[in-house]
Amino acid sequence: MASNTGGGSPAGLRIWYGAVLLAVLSGAAALGHQLLWTRRMIDLLGAGAESSSRVFGVFFLGLALGSATAFAMVRKLRSPWRWLAGAEVAIALLALPVYFLPAWSGHIWPALGPDLLAGTTGSQVKLFLSLLLLLPPAFLMGWFLPLLAAAMLGGDRNLQRHGVRLYGWNTLGGVAGLALTTSFFLPVLGAPGSFAAVIGLNLLTAAGCLYLDRRDPVREAPRPAAPPGANGISGRSVRMGVLGLVFLSGFGVLALEVAFLEMIMLVATLSFFAPAGILFSVILLLAVAAFAAGPLQRAASIPVLVAGSLAAAAVAAGLAPLIFFGLSFYSGGLPPSSGFSLFLLRLTLFTLLVCGPAFFLAGLVFPLLTAWSGIREGDDGGRNWGLLLAINGLGGLCGAEVAYRWLLPHWGLYGTVWLVGALYAAGAFWTSWFLAQDQGQRLACRLAAIGGAALLVLCLRPVQTLATVNPFMRIEVVEEWSGREGTLAVVEREDFGRGILVYNQYMLGTTSARHDQARQAHLPLMLHPSPAKVAFIGLATGITPGAALLHEGVGEIVSIELSGTVSGAARTYFEDYQEGLFTDPRSRVVIEDGRTYIAASRNRFDVVAGDLFLPWGPGEARLYSREHFEAVRRSLRPDGIFCQWLPLYQLTPDDLAIVLRTFQDVFPETHLFLNNFRPGSSALAVVGFNREATLDWTGVEARVTAERAHGRLRDPFLRHRSGLELLYLGRSDPRPEGPRHTLNNMRIELQAGRERVTGDPAGKYISGDRWEAYVRGFIGGAGDDAASLLVERERALSRGARSVSAIDRRLAEVLPGELTGDAEADWAAWPGTPPGFLRRNPSP
Repeated sequence: MASNTGGGSPAGLRIWYGAVLLAVLSGAAALGHQLLWTRRMIDLLGAGAESSSRVFGVFFLGLALGSATAFAMVRKLRSPWRWLAGAEVAIALLALPVYFLPAWSGHIWPALGPDLLAGTTGSQVKLFLSLLLLLPPAFLMGWFLPLLAAAMLGGDRNLQRHGVRLYGWNTLGGVAGLALTTSFFLPVLGAPGSFAAVIGLNLLTAAGCLYLDRRDPVREAPRPAAPPGANGISGRSVRMGVLGLVFLSGFGVLALEVAFLEMIMLVATLSFFAPAGILFSVILLLAVAAFAAGPLQRAASIPVLVAGSLAAAAVAAGLAPLIFFGLSFYSGGLPPSSGFSLFLLRLTLFTLLVCGPAFFLAGLVFPLLTAWSGIREGDDGGRNWGLLLAINGLGGLCGAEVAYRWLLPHWGLYGTVWLVGALYAAGAFWTSWFLAQDQGQRLACRLAAIGGAALLVLCLRPVQTLATVNPFMRIEVVEEWSGREGTLAVVEREDFGRGILVYNQYMLGTTSARHDQARQAHLPLMLHPSPAKVAFIGLATGITPGAALLHEGVGEIVSIELSGTVSGAARTYFEDYQEGLFTDPRSRVVIEDGRTYIAASRNRFDVVAGDLFLPWGPGEARLYSREHFEAVRRSLRPDGIFCQWLPLYQLTPDDLAIVLRTFQDVFPETHLFLNNFRPGSSALAVVGFNREATLDWTGVEARVTAERAHGRLRDPFLRHRSGLELLYLGRSDPRPEGPRHTLNNMRIELQAGRERVTGDPAGKYISGDRWEAYVRGFIGGAGDDAASLLVERERALSRGARSVSAIDRRLAEVLPGELTGDAEADWAAWPGTPPGFLRRNPSP
């Protein structure tokens, strides 16, 4: 056969280079699909930790099952190129249901309903959908390398050299696919175009397989029988020992990937691009390791190389937290860069410095064991490779799950990395028992293992002293958690009180801002004539939904929170600020994705309020999409209202325009209110009225009068109609022209993510002068009316003005008397800095 025996001939070389190209294309398609499937399934299943776990688990399970099946197939196949072509075409076809998912999945959650969705039935349905959509194409992806080996290996091409190289090229293709999808396909083509491009890679691979099939003149010839020992290593215990090392290789690499991803996200600017950039670096290291494994085989025996790699990986894992801490907390970490390419370069270099040695050394193990199979088992043709790939993939699946579910929650980020290092050191000892062929190899393996273990133990004490929360923030950590939902901490500091810190980067809420957070509930409730059933998307500290319990007519509150960890932290550490949110019979906290839960609720709520969501947060911008706004409208009663709060200090003018256009496509009557007058932390209430609702100021006056008489609401701006009118900017004009944000184009998430990681992000957002200009675009230029003076006063204070007494004197003359003379108002709840004449009249 030319492809097996003519490796040095021009025809053989052409076939070899063709196979390399196909390995690259297939790897690129596989990683592109994984990224797109994960993003698309988040749109369907929600962005919760369990949903992401299902997608990841099903993908790796499919790969492992596919490789195991290919292991059983290769002995019977006579035309592996045709089988490969058929598998690639089938992958392209099986990807179509995920491609068209928005078109057919809209009725799933409404048919299930919110109660079943939030229970065991919902979890079972999500698992079924994951298996149905992802397992078949992932299963076929697992065929590629075993069948490619069946087509290419044998004769002068063997597993230990050519098979390992094909593995390296396939992995390098994954690097290319990840880079193309994140930096070109998604930003330029959107989700549908990206799917089409990746499916095109599958079809191109299939065409290449058929081309090589025709170029092989004796492709129907049976494969030569494998030499003795090809079907197994001599000695059952040795066989199990080697397979155990193969499992350990996959387990360790994926466990490290999980831990390093969480670790680097403590300093990498949070965005869609940061996790992809980290994954790019990891896969690149694995590809380089695969290429390095070939030359290393000529330098030493494989058992010694495996033991040495594992022992060195153990030391590298022990040192990695120390390197990370030094690079991040003492050198400034990874602040935004001047350009997007520079950000990606810096992120890649940082990742390589922190975890490059560990991943490179750990990445050597599987290629070396593959070579061992070809040499010691006599499996030159790679017939057993499918089994090795399956066990390695199963190990990876188990490693990720164990890291997420047990190691991170119990041992933390740094402890997890150290424990994986300890596992590698144990693997080095294991190698001396099962792979070493003579006394010299055993001694070398054991010395390597002992040396690695000793150095790893020396790292333990320093690793245990490292802080997860940035020590330069000078905050007290009350409690912290690490796991699938990220790294969270309840922290305290004198200037902001107590808050929930996520990934060292942003607060979910603080007690010092509790009045602004409570106003996020009070304001929309005052705009509805009789709000009985209310939903809050996002719990955070629980202060916002808890404030709704102060309203007399509210009979049911549903708080929808994605993270069980956040819910637990809110319940434990913010109880004094929640008005009985977790104990009041009217209140229910649901751990579920907000978009999914709202989509399952039809004609149910009088008021829905959306929290302040990070525009650049991975998956969060879905809550600014047209599909989500449409689902909210369907969840409202005919006279219901939807209030989506927007963080102006995290949005550029272009971002804001896109969100408003998208919102008004669904809610034609849209009104805008400010949460406060602080130029650097002002939020905008975008209030949409359903088809039988409208902004009725007479009804608003009746509501505030009723709540004022009830006596529990003490925010001065919400106890009087005149106070709400000061917060009112006006009706949002229709914006027919310009882009919208949808699940398909991911416009806000990608655009805001790029803005966040480049240049001076804060200088682009609607704060300071931009905020003042935006607000004055509604209320007019500088004047002597109360709203203009409030804006002028807060802007002056933000610029460091020593005195605003002149503005205070003018304010005292124009502020409504019912507001300034309210003896029951709490002036601490003033939406800004209270004027001096109010502070001299202390609240009761």
